[in-house]
Amino acid sequence: MNNVKRARTIVPPSYFAKLVLPFAVPALLSVALIVLVGDAGPRNIAPGSSLKFAGLGATVVTAWLARQYAIRGIMDVVAHKMAALLVCVTGLIGWPVWSLGVLPSVNGISLGRPEAVQMTLERTEAIRMRLTRAPYHWAWLKPVDRNAQAGPGRYFISEATYDDLNSRHLELVTVKIAQGLLGAQVVTAVE
Repeated sequence: MNNVKRARTIVPPSYFAKLVLPFAVPALLSVALIVLVGDAGPRNIAPGSSLKFAGLGATVVTAWLARQYAIRGIMDVVAHKMAALLVCVTGLIGWPVWSLGVLPSVNGISLGRPEAVQMTLERTEAIRMRLTRAPYHWAWLKPVDRNAQAGPGRYFISEATYDDLNSRHLELVTVKIAQGLLGAQVVTAVE
């Protein structure tokens, strides 16, 4: 019988901290954008347009860089496999943070020519989100023209717009959209 014991893998203390970077990087960037920019920049993505593939790309790059950073100087194959597994997990957790947190702000840095889209107002709603006192206001809209750049769905609106739409009982509203830097349609106004 061959009773060979495998040597235990020893990794530096920072190994696991480096493997959390695919989630930590977009989370810290999101917090920085909230503190530095806040709601000043246009970042509301129109329904039917998204940044999920751009977020996936950012996740893959961040995960690959984090893995390379974590395994630098480590020769053990088991540590390499563990790093690959953990950056995949933390990358999947970080993917929505990239897609919904960081990239909409980057997308809104540079906008193309604005376009006005006529839409039918189906209803409005105010939803009180957990951990906040102020409600979020939404308008459910459907484009009049099926070939419009903006799709049907729930549009985020300000409280003033919400009050205005409810007081005037409009059936048609105008939504102004523009193409952002990363290709997603940004809602600049609902009137």
